[in-house]
Amino acid sequence: MVTFKNFHISKKFLLRYLGISLISYLYTLSGLLLLVEYFNLDEITSFILVYGSAYVILYAVQLKYLFNKKHNLTKLMRYLFAIINFYIAANLLYNLGLFFGFHYLLSAILGIGIIIPLRIIVYKYYVYKD
Repeated sequence: MVTFKNFHISKKFLLRYLGISLISYLYTLSGLLLLVEYFNLDEITSFILVYGSAYVILYAVQLKYLFNKKHNLTKLMRYLFAIINFYIAANLLYNLGLFFGFHYLLSAILGIGIIIPLRIIVYKYYVYKD
């Protein structure tokens, strides 16, 4: 259990979040690999397509299986606001990694590692908050 003042995340919740994130990022990395290596799409376009589609899927999965909430317009608008910011941050981190000569998969993994802890806080205390 992670606990700070006004910040509590149970072990079960954290494991579920990490599991969903792992599946999402395996989708992201395998999608990148497929689009770049097999379809010869450039790394930046591939990242934009795969990462964007992952965020769409994540809304439905997290809503139902992680937060056990029902869809409503407020949650959707909060999610859209959050993912636009995370999407921009992920793209900046990814492109920064490419700029410094990192392999595109390593660049994606580094960005993922930075964004995961931020997402859990924003989703739990802003997006899916009742």
